[in-house]
Amino acid sequence: MADREKFRIQMEEQLGHIKEKIDATKSKAETRGQDFIKKYETDLSRLESQYDLARYKLSLLRKGSQSAWGELREGLDRAVHDLKDALAKAKEKF
Repeated sequence: MADREKFRIQMEEQLGHIKEKIDATKSKAETRGQDFIKKYETDLSRLESQYDLARYKLSLLRKGSQSAWGELREGLDRAVHDLKDALAKAKEKF
């Protein structure tokens, strides 16, 4: 299996785990009531937006040419790193 394919599979797995954590964080927020959700609505939206961006970059990686592989990998790595940071910050609040 090529490095590109291994990386893609690894990123899909990471994003799957992150999505589970996002959903768990949202569920936890929902148990605290509407006032709590309203207070942190922006943070939750930002977290979901960052997840969507990472998924988009993964789709670009799948479709991208071999010559663009390095740039696409770097962009996806950065997006996943930013998403993990945002998730950690959100978990602190919830």
